[in-house]
Amino acid sequence: MNETYTLKEAMERLGIKSANAFFQLERKYPDAFVVMQRGFSKKDVHSRKDIQYHKAMIDRFAERRQYFKEERS
Repeated sequence: MNETYTLKEAMERLGIKSANAFFQLERKYPDAFVVMQRGFSKKDVHSRKDIQYHKAMIDRFAERRQYFKEERS
């Protein structure tokens, strides 16, 4: 069982469709987005395509985010 999410998998888990929205959440809640592995391409050193996020932290953040969304409704 893989203990990490790719960017695309993390976005799906959080129900986010735009990478920009994901990165805004990442900047707002840096403790929830633990980077396990950061891969770099030779062309683009600042590429975020190959980042691996800690799966349990993303899952925990998604659960709490969903709970607070429901409470606000």
